[in-house]
Amino acid sequence: MAETEEALSSKFASKLAGKPDTPSHGRPSPKQHRRLPEIIPQQLELLRTYRRNVLETLDVEAVHKMRVATRRLQASLDLLEHEIRVRKLKRRLRSWRRALSLVRNYDVFLEMLAKETTTRGRARREQFQLVKTKLHEQRAQAAATLRGFLEQIDIDKISLRLGVNPPVNEISDPDTSHLETPIAVVAITNRLTAIDERNVAGYAADRLDQRLAEFQALVAQVHPTADPADLHQLRIAAKRVRYLLEIVSQMGYGDASRALAWLRSLQDRIGDWHDLEALEEEIITIVSDHEFLKQHLGQSSDMLQAAARLQKKKERLVSRLFPVRVPKHLALTSQRIARALRRHATRKQEAVEIAA
Repeated sequence: MAETEEALSSKFASKLAGKPDTPSHGRPSPKQHRRLPEIIPQQLELLRTYRRNVLETLDVEAVHKMRVATRRLQASLDLLEHEIRVRKLKRRLRSWRRALSLVRNYDVFLEMLAKETTTRGRARREQFQLVKTKLHEQRAQAAATLRGFLEQIDIDKISLRLGVNPPVNEISDPDTSHLETPIAVVAITNRLTAIDERNVAGYAADRLDQRLAEFQALVAQVHPTADPADLHQLRIAAKRVRYLLEIVSQMGYGDASRALAWLRSLQDRIGDWHDLEALEEEIITIVSDHEFLKQHLGQSSDMLQAAARLQKKKERLVSRLFPVRVPKHLALTSQRIARALRRHATRKQEAVEIAA
Protein backbone atom coordinates (compact mmCIF):
# COMPACT_ATOMS: atom_id res chain seq x y z
CA MET A 1 0.00 0.00 0.00
CA ALA A 2 1.30 3.44 -0.88
CA GLU A 3 2.57 5.37 2.12
CA THR A 4 0.50 8.50 2.80
CA GLU A 5 1.95 11.98 2.75
CA GLU A 6 1.01 12.32 6.43
CA ALA A 7 3.04 9.22 7.27
CA LEU A 8 6.02 10.52 5.35
CA SER A 9 5.66 13.91 7.00
CA SER A 10 5.59 12.35 10.46
CA LYS A 11 8.90 10.67 9.73
CA PHE A 12 10.45 14.05 9.03
CA ALA A 13 8.65 15.71 11.95
CA SER A 14 10.09 13.22 14.42
CA LYS A 15 13.58 14.38 13.43
CA LEU A 16 13.02 18.10 13.66
CA ALA A 17 13.60 18.47 17.40
CA GLY A 18 17.12 19.77 17.00
CA LYS A 19 18.87 16.46 16.34
CA PRO A 20 22.00 16.79 14.20
CA ASP A 21 21.92 15.51 10.64
CA THR A 22 23.27 11.97 10.60
CA PRO A 23 26.36 11.24 8.54
CA SER A 24 26.25 9.25 5.33
CA HIS A 25 28.98 6.92 4.15
CA GLY A 26 28.40 7.23 0.42
CA ARG A 27 25.75 4.56 0.04
CA PRO A 28 21.99 4.69 0.60
CA SER A 29 20.91 3.49 4.04
CA PRO A 30 19.37 -0.01 3.72
CA LYS A 31 16.44 1.01 5.91
CA GLN A 32 15.78 4.28 4.14
CA HIS A 33 16.77 3.55 0.56
CA ARG A 34 13.81 3.98 -1.79
CA ARG A 35 14.45 4.18 -5.50
CA LEU A 36 12.64 6.72 -7.65
CA PRO A 37 10.61 3.97 -9.36
CA GLU A 38 9.18 3.28 -5.88
CA ILE A 39 8.72 6.92 -4.85
CA ILE A 40 7.15 8.27 -8.04
CA PRO A 41 4.15 5.87 -8.14
CA GLN A 42 3.31 6.85 -4.56
CA GLN A 43 3.53 10.51 -5.45
CA LEU A 44 1.25 9.95 -8.44
CA GLU A 45 -1.25 8.11 -6.24
CA LEU A 46 -1.28 11.01 -3.76
CA LEU A 47 -1.78 13.42 -6.65
CA ARG A 48 -4.81 11.42 -7.81
CA THR A 49 -6.24 11.41 -4.29
CA TYR A 50 -5.82 15.15 -3.79
CA ARG A 51 -7.25 15.93 -7.23
CA ARG A 52 -10.30 13.86 -6.36
CA ASN A 53 -10.62 15.68 -3.02
CA VAL A 54 -10.38 19.09 -4.69
CA LEU A 55 -13.06 18.16 -7.23
CA GLU A 56 -15.35 16.87 -4.49
CA THR A 57 -14.89 19.62 -1.90
CA LEU A 58 -12.85 22.55 -3.31
CA ASP A 59 -11.60 22.62 0.28
CA VAL A 60 -8.73 24.88 1.38
CA GLU A 61 -6.64 21.97 2.66
CA ALA A 62 -7.27 19.81 -0.42
CA VAL A 63 -6.10 22.62 -2.72
CA HIS A 64 -2.98 23.13 -0.60
CA LYS A 65 -2.11 19.42 -0.55
CA MET A 66 -2.48 19.04 -4.29
CA ARG A 67 -0.17 22.03 -4.85
CA VAL A 68 2.48 20.48 -2.58
CA ALA A 69 2.06 17.12 -4.32
CA THR A 70 2.83 18.71 -7.71
CA ARG A 71 6.00 20.25 -6.27
CA ARG A 72 7.22 16.96 -4.82
CA LEU A 73 6.55 15.05 -8.01
CA GLN A 74 8.29 17.78 -10.01
CA ALA A 75 11.37 17.47 -7.77
CA SER A 76 11.45 13.72 -8.45
CA LEU A 77 11.02 14.17 -12.20
CA ASP A 78 13.84 16.71 -12.19
CA LEU A 79 16.26 13.93 -11.21
CA LEU A 80 15.26 11.95 -14.31
CA GLU A 81 16.29 14.75 -16.67
CA HIS A 82 19.08 12.65 -18.24
CA GLU A 83 17.11 9.40 -18.23
CA ILE A 84 13.65 10.27 -19.56
CA ARG A 85 12.16 13.26 -21.36
CA VAL A 86 10.39 15.00 -18.50
CA ARG A 87 10.40 18.71 -19.37
CA LYS A 88 6.88 18.67 -20.81
CA LEU A 89 5.64 16.79 -17.75
CA LYS A 90 7.26 19.34 -15.43
CA ARG A 91 5.64 22.18 -17.38
CA ARG A 92 2.30 20.42 -17.08
CA LEU A 93 2.68 20.17 -13.31
CA ARG A 94 3.57 23.86 -13.12
CA SER A 95 0.43 24.76 -15.08
CA TRP A 96 -1.68 22.72 -12.66
CA ARG A 97 -0.05 24.46 -9.71
CA ARG A 98 -0.71 27.90 -11.19
CA ALA A 99 -4.40 27.02 -11.59
CA LEU A 100 -4.55 25.82 -7.98
CA SER A 101 -2.74 28.96 -6.81
CA LEU A 102 -5.55 31.20 -8.04
CA VAL A 103 -7.87 29.62 -5.47
CA ARG A 104 -5.18 29.20 -2.83
CA ASN A 105 -4.43 32.94 -2.88
CA TYR A 106 -8.03 33.83 -2.07
CA ASP A 107 -8.04 31.28 0.76
CA VAL A 108 -4.93 32.88 2.24
CA PHE A 109 -6.34 36.40 1.84
CA LEU A 110 -9.57 35.46 3.61
CA GLU A 111 -7.69 33.73 6.43
CA MET A 112 -5.52 36.82 6.94
CA LEU A 113 -8.55 39.10 7.03
CA ALA A 114 -10.30 36.80 9.49
CA LYS A 115 -7.35 37.14 11.85
CA GLU A 116 -7.30 40.91 11.43
CA THR A 117 -11.01 41.32 12.15
CA THR A 118 -11.05 39.06 15.22
CA THR A 119 -8.16 40.85 16.92
CA ARG A 120 -9.23 44.41 16.13
CA GLY A 121 -12.14 46.67 16.99
CA ARG A 122 -15.42 47.33 15.23
CA ALA A 123 -14.01 50.07 12.96
CA ARG A 124 -11.36 47.68 11.63
CA ARG A 125 -13.97 44.95 11.04
CA GLU A 126 -16.11 47.36 9.02
CA GLN A 127 -13.13 48.39 6.90
CA PHE A 128 -12.38 44.79 6.00
CA GLN A 129 -15.96 43.60 5.55
CA LEU A 130 -16.38 44.83 1.98
CA VAL A 131 -12.97 43.39 1.07
CA LYS A 132 -14.00 40.01 2.47
CA THR A 133 -17.30 40.06 0.60
CA LYS A 134 -15.57 40.83 -2.69
CA LEU A 135 -12.89 38.19 -2.13
CA HIS A 136 -15.51 35.53 -1.34
CA GLU A 137 -17.16 36.30 -4.70
CA GLN A 138 -13.87 36.09 -6.56
CA ARG A 139 -12.91 32.88 -4.74
CA ALA A 140 -16.17 31.25 -5.82
CA GLN A 141 -15.52 32.24 -9.44
CA ALA A 142 -11.91 31.00 -9.31
CA ALA A 143 -13.03 27.72 -7.71
CA ALA A 144 -15.55 27.10 -10.49
CA THR A 145 -12.85 27.72 -13.08
CA LEU A 146 -10.47 25.40 -11.23
CA ARG A 147 -13.04 22.61 -11.10
CA GLY A 148 -13.51 22.81 -14.87
CA PHE A 149 -9.75 22.80 -15.37
CA LEU A 150 -9.11 19.80 -13.11
CA GLU A 151 -11.90 17.82 -14.74
CA GLN A 152 -9.95 18.03 -17.99
CA ILE A 153 -6.51 16.95 -16.73
CA ASP A 154 -5.46 13.31 -16.90
CA ILE A 155 -2.88 12.17 -14.36
CA ASP A 156 -2.87 8.72 -15.98
CA LYS A 157 -1.21 10.20 -19.07
CA ILE A 158 1.74 11.16 -16.86
CA SER A 159 1.73 7.67 -15.34
CA LEU A 160 1.91 5.99 -18.73
CA ARG A 161 4.60 8.35 -19.98
CA LEU A 162 6.71 7.49 -16.93
CA GLY A 163 5.98 3.79 -17.14
CA VAL A 164 3.74 3.61 -14.08
CA ASN A 165 0.61 1.65 -14.90
CA PRO A 166 -2.33 3.44 -13.24
CA PRO A 167 -4.82 1.43 -11.16
CA VAL A 168 -7.54 0.03 -13.41
CA ASN A 169 -10.30 1.67 -11.38
CA GLU A 170 -8.50 5.04 -11.56
CA ILE A 171 -8.25 5.30 -15.35
CA SER A 172 -10.40 8.25 -16.32
CA ASP A 173 -10.75 7.11 -19.91
CA PRO A 174 -11.27 3.33 -20.29
CA ASP A 175 -10.21 3.54 -23.95
CA THR A 176 -6.47 4.12 -23.59
CA SER A 177 -5.71 3.19 -27.19
CA HIS A 178 -5.29 6.87 -27.99
CA LEU A 179 -2.47 7.04 -25.39
CA GLU A 180 -0.35 3.93 -25.96
CA THR A 181 -0.75 0.48 -27.48
CA PRO A 182 -0.23 -2.45 -25.06
CA ILE A 183 3.23 -3.06 -26.53
CA ALA A 184 4.15 0.60 -26.10
CA VAL A 185 2.96 0.54 -22.49
CA VAL A 186 5.34 -2.34 -21.74
CA ALA A 187 8.21 -0.40 -23.32
CA ILE A 188 7.41 2.65 -21.25
CA THR A 189 7.18 0.57 -18.07
CA ASN A 190 10.70 -0.71 -18.70
CA ARG A 191 11.87 2.86 -19.22
CA LEU A 192 11.21 3.84 -15.60
CA THR A 193 12.13 0.61 -13.81
CA ALA A 194 15.41 0.36 -15.72
CA ILE A 195 16.71 3.86 -14.96
CA ASP A 196 20.40 4.03 -14.18
CA GLU A 197 20.75 4.83 -10.46
CA ARG A 198 24.35 5.86 -11.05
CA ASN A 199 23.28 8.55 -13.49
CA VAL A 200 20.47 9.69 -11.21
CA ALA A 201 22.81 9.95 -8.21
CA GLY A 202 25.43 11.87 -10.17
CA TYR A 203 22.90 14.26 -11.62
CA ALA A 204 21.27 14.76 -8.21
CA ALA A 205 24.64 15.76 -6.73
CA ASP A 206 25.24 18.32 -9.48
CA ARG A 207 21.68 19.61 -9.17
CA LEU A 208 22.03 20.02 -5.40
CA ASP A 209 25.23 22.05 -5.84
CA GLN A 210 23.49 24.21 -8.43
CA ARG A 211 20.34 24.80 -6.37
CA LEU A 212 22.36 25.71 -3.26
CA ALA A 213 24.56 28.12 -5.22
CA GLU A 214 21.51 29.84 -6.74
CA PHE A 215 19.94 30.19 -3.30
CA GLN A 216 23.11 31.59 -1.71
CA ALA A 217 23.53 34.09 -4.56
CA LEU A 218 19.98 35.39 -4.06
CA VAL A 219 20.51 35.65 -0.29
CA ALA A 220 23.54 37.86 -0.93
CA GLN A 221 21.57 40.11 -3.30
CA VAL A 222 18.29 40.73 -1.45
CA HIS A 223 17.89 43.50 1.14
CA PRO A 224 15.03 45.22 3.02
CA THR A 225 14.27 47.56 0.12
CA ALA A 226 14.50 44.85 -2.52
CA ASP A 227 11.88 44.58 -5.22
CA PRO A 228 9.05 42.21 -4.22
CA ALA A 229 9.87 40.05 -7.22
CA ASP A 230 13.41 39.50 -5.86
CA LEU A 231 12.11 38.36 -2.48
CA HIS A 232 9.67 36.04 -4.24
CA GLN A 233 12.55 34.54 -6.24
CA LEU A 234 14.45 33.93 -3.00
CA ARG A 235 11.46 32.01 -1.66
CA ILE A 236 11.27 29.92 -4.83
CA ALA A 237 15.02 29.17 -4.57
CA ALA A 238 14.53 28.03 -0.95
CA LYS A 239 11.70 25.74 -2.08
CA ARG A 240 13.87 24.20 -4.79
CA VAL A 241 16.65 23.36 -2.34
CA ARG A 242 14.11 22.09 0.19
CA TYR A 243 12.23 19.72 -2.12
CA LEU A 244 15.46 18.41 -3.63
CA LEU A 245 16.87 17.67 -0.17
CA GLU A 246 13.60 15.96 0.74
CA ILE A 247 13.71 13.60 -2.21
CA VAL A 248 17.38 12.62 -1.87
CA SER A 249 16.81 12.06 1.87
CA GLN A 250 13.94 9.70 1.01
CA MET A 251 16.33 7.94 -1.34
CA GLY A 252 18.57 7.29 1.68
CA TYR A 253 21.56 9.55 1.03
CA GLY A 254 21.55 11.23 4.43
CA ASP A 255 19.39 13.00 6.98
CA ALA A 256 18.70 16.66 6.16
CA SER A 257 16.11 17.35 8.87
CA ARG A 258 17.81 20.43 10.38
CA ALA A 259 18.36 21.98 6.96
CA LEU A 260 14.76 21.23 5.96
CA ALA A 261 13.42 22.77 9.16
CA TRP A 262 15.34 26.00 8.56
CA LEU A 263 14.33 26.20 4.89
CA ARG A 264 10.67 25.71 5.82
CA SER A 265 10.97 28.46 8.43
CA LEU A 266 12.52 30.90 5.94
CA GLN A 267 9.96 29.96 3.30
CA ASP A 268 7.12 30.62 5.75
CA ARG A 269 8.51 33.99 6.84
CA ILE A 270 8.93 35.21 3.27
CA GLY A 271 5.54 33.70 2.46
CA ASP A 272 3.85 35.74 5.19
CA TRP A 273 5.36 38.89 3.73
CA HIS A 274 4.46 37.89 0.17
CA ASP A 275 0.85 37.16 1.11
CA LEU A 276 0.50 40.65 2.62
CA GLU A 277 2.04 42.14 -0.52
CA ALA A 278 -0.37 40.19 -2.73
CA LEU A 279 -3.40 41.14 -0.60
CA GLU A 280 -2.43 44.81 -0.71
CA GLU A 281 -2.21 44.61 -4.50
CA GLU A 282 -5.56 42.79 -4.67
CA ILE A 283 -7.31 45.51 -2.64
CA ILE A 284 -5.82 48.25 -4.82
CA THR A 285 -6.91 46.37 -7.95
CA ILE A 286 -10.48 46.02 -6.64
CA VAL A 287 -10.76 49.68 -5.64
CA SER A 288 -9.22 50.84 -8.91
CA ASP A 289 -12.04 49.30 -10.92
CA HIS A 290 -14.16 52.19 -12.22
CA GLU A 291 -17.55 50.52 -11.75
CA PHE A 292 -16.70 49.27 -8.27
CA LEU A 293 -15.44 52.70 -7.24
CA LYS A 294 -18.66 54.37 -8.44
CA GLN A 295 -20.85 51.93 -6.53
CA HIS A 296 -18.79 51.95 -3.31
CA LEU A 297 -17.29 55.43 -3.17
CA GLY A 298 -17.36 55.83 0.63
CA GLN A 299 -16.43 52.24 1.40
CA SER A 300 -13.50 52.32 -1.03
CA SER A 301 -11.80 54.82 1.24
CA ASP A 302 -12.13 52.36 4.13
CA MET A 303 -10.66 49.61 1.97
CA LEU A 304 -7.63 51.73 1.14
CA GLN A 305 -7.14 52.49 4.83
CA ALA A 306 -7.18 48.76 5.48
CA ALA A 307 -4.56 48.29 2.76
CA ALA A 308 -2.41 50.99 4.38
CA ARG A 309 -2.49 49.09 7.68
CA LEU A 310 -1.50 45.88 5.91
CA GLN A 311 1.36 47.78 4.31
CA LYS A 312 2.73 48.78 7.73
CA LYS A 313 2.47 45.20 8.92
CA LYS A 314 4.33 44.06 5.83
CA GLU A 315 7.12 46.56 6.51
CA ARG A 316 7.51 45.21 10.04
CA LEU A 317 7.80 41.67 8.70
CA VAL A 318 10.50 42.72 6.24
CA SER A 319 12.50 44.46 8.97
CA ARG A 320 12.50 41.23 11.01
CA LEU A 321 13.41 39.09 8.01
CA PHE A 322 16.70 40.83 7.27
CA PRO A 323 19.49 40.15 7.28
CA VAL A 324 18.91 36.58 6.13
CA ARG A 325 21.47 34.54 8.06
CA VAL A 326 21.99 31.17 6.41
CA PRO A 327 23.12 28.60 9.01
CA LYS A 328 26.36 26.78 8.29
CA HIS A 329 24.65 23.43 8.58
CA LEU A 330 22.65 24.06 5.39
CA ALA A 331 25.78 24.17 3.22
CA LEU A 332 27.47 21.39 5.22
CA THR A 333 24.43 19.11 4.91
CA SER A 334 24.08 19.78 1.19
CA GLN A 335 27.79 19.15 0.59
CA ARG A 336 27.75 15.95 2.64
CA ILE A 337 24.74 14.58 0.77
CA ALA A 338 26.24 15.60 -2.59
CA ARG A 339 29.43 13.69 -1.70
CA ALA A 340 27.35 10.65 -0.73
CA LEU A 341 25.53 10.81 -4.05
CA ARG A 342 28.80 11.04 -5.99
CA ARG A 343 30.38 8.15 -4.07
CA HIS A 344 27.34 6.02 -4.84
CA ALA A 345 27.56 6.98 -8.51
CA THR A 346 31.26 6.07 -8.55
CA ARG A 347 30.70 2.71 -6.85
CA LYS A 348 27.99 1.87 -9.35
CA GLN A 349 30.35 2.73 -12.21
CA GLU A 350 33.13 0.58 -10.70
CA ALA A 351 30.71 -2.33 -10.31
CA VAL A 352 29.70 -2.05 -13.96
CA GLU A 353 33.35 -1.99 -15.08
CA ILE A 354 34.22 -5.03 -12.94
CA ALA A 355 31.24 -6.97 -14.28
CA ALA A 356 32.29 -6.12 -17.83
